[in-house]
Amino acid sequence: MIVIKQNKTLFINLIVLIAINVLASKLYFRLDLTEEKKYSLNDATKQTLSSIDDIVYVKVYLNGDLPAGFVRLRNSCQETLDEFRYHSTLVEYQFIDPNEADSPENRKKIYKELSENGLEPTNLQVQANNSNSEQIIFPGAIIYYKGRSQSLNLLQNQIGTNPENVLNNSVESIEYELTNAIHKLISNYKPKIAFLDGHNELDELESADINHSLGLVKGSLSEYFSIDRIDIKEYELDENNSPSLSNQINRLLQYKALIIAKPTKAFTEVDKFLIDQYIMNGGKTMWFLDGVAMDMDSLKGNAPFSMAVPLDLNLTDLLFKYGVRVNYDLVMDFQADQIPIIVGYQGNVPQQQLLPWFYHPIIIPKNKQSIVKNLDGIKSAFVSTLDTVKAINIKKSPLLFSSPYSKIVRAPHRVSLSILEKEPNIEQFNAGEKPIAYLLEGEFQSAFQNRIAPNNESLKPKLTSPSNKMIVFGDGDIIKNHVSSSGNAFPLGYNQFSKSQFNGNKQLIVNALNYLMDNENLINIRAKEVNLRLLNKSEIKNNRLKWQLINTLLPLAIITLLIVIFGLVRKRQYR
Repeated sequence: MIVIKQNKTLFINLIVLIAINVLASKLYFRLDLTEEKKYSLNDATKQTLSSIDDIVYVKVYLNGDLPAGFVRLRNSCQETLDEFRYHSTLVEYQFIDPNEADSPENRKKIYKELSENGLEPTNLQVQANNSNSEQIIFPGAIIYYKGRSQSLNLLQNQIGTNPENVLNNSVESIEYELTNAIHKLISNYKPKIAFLDGHNELDELESADINHSLGLVKGSLSEYFSIDRIDIKEYELDENNSPSLSNQINRLLQYKALIIAKPTKAFTEVDKFLIDQYIMNGGKTMWFLDGVAMDMDSLKGNAPFSMAVPLDLNLTDLLFKYGVRVNYDLVMDFQADQIPIIVGYQGNVPQQQLLPWFYHPIIIPKNKQSIVKNLDGIKSAFVSTLDTVKAINIKKSPLLFSSPYSKIVRAPHRVSLSILEKEPNIEQFNAGEKPIAYLLEGEFQSAFQNRIAPNNESLKPKLTSPSNKMIVFGDGDIIKNHVSSSGNAFPLGYNQFSKSQFNGNKQLIVNALNYLMDNENLINIRAKEVNLRLLNKSEIKNNRLKWQLINTLLPLAIITLLIVIFGLVRKRQYR
């Protein structure tokens, strides 16, 4: 009877196990028990994946013999792609080691092809057998969809960030980078935006890179938007053959956003009215404004110095009503870009040296706001600070700051290269972090309340906007790429003297416009955080043996204890 009873119990257990396995194969689910929901996709990602109607093939060039940090990046990428495949069976991927080529010539050919596709190589110094060797890896991916491709770099370089945090930031950004790339490939609609003309703003050559992407680095506005230029002073005529303000407002409103890039001539009251009514009707704006008139061309030749003077664009009352003010000052920052300076002569040949030029701050975003999170350094020139003022129903969020080692000088101010002839006194750079960019959100009030429309008394202005957004920068050079004397445009954020590239400028502008255009769900994926839980290196060094014994012997002791308890229970059960 005991044997039959045991066989019956075994049979029932087998039936239950088979049933569980069948149900498990039909009802698939996951539980994400991590604190930061590391393995859960954002709703915007799920929406993007649900829009795929053909195979999305991802080639990830991050495989082979990699250091531990890059193994973590690779594994995180694979885990994210596995999640993508769970939500869409049309996602396929492959991990490739570009160093597996059968000959050095083929390896160089692969390196060249990957570079031409926009993937940035990383050189690793590998120590083995008391010798050093160099290993080149391409921590990036190329995504293919319907005959088109999109490249993305998985390693999010950021100036001033230690390697461990760089890798952690890269892990945090994987979902956003992959989703963003797929979104660009599958999207057939590009909203219309325009650069404003009429006040000596940046011309097409000076904004060429942000518009259409020069060289190999992608990420320009043309990947997301249809770009135009509109001269606010060119009017359509009404039935009386007179310039029509209402027609001009409607002309502006065909664009989802206006970019006002480094104007140097004052705005008229009519210009301000048109922009104000564009905003009151829901138009988004990005302002790149200089508070001071000054550029490096003023110091060319034999000029010993130049005067930086306030730049009055006649916008103070307009921006004041929206909640912000551009100050007539300059930021001098210890964290600065370099320019070449003649430090002596060898015979008749001048000897140049690259020295930090305090009027060209390198902005390192530390804000967790999704627009600027994990951005690379941002190149700027002759930056002015911003102040906020009281504005009803307007939320004001600072986006960019100078470094803690900054100094503020008021215009008019004498700018001279002679300050580089002696060691600067860091104690003078004690102004702390100063805001140089603000995001404004809310229902804006018109600057033309209780005023008639300029030159058109019959046009009644709209006085309050719907929920709207704008961003104001205290520097017009953030969006300006350098143009050589021969008329060739350099990439945005590129220093032609030090040959260094600051990718933050492009990333910032693209992110900012996506945010303004209500692609907020996509941009909010950047807000995802994965906490870096590092081992205590001091504890490991001082108590290495103790922790080795605990990690080795404690699991064995627990297993032994469980075996003893299980044996005693069975012995008592069948006594």
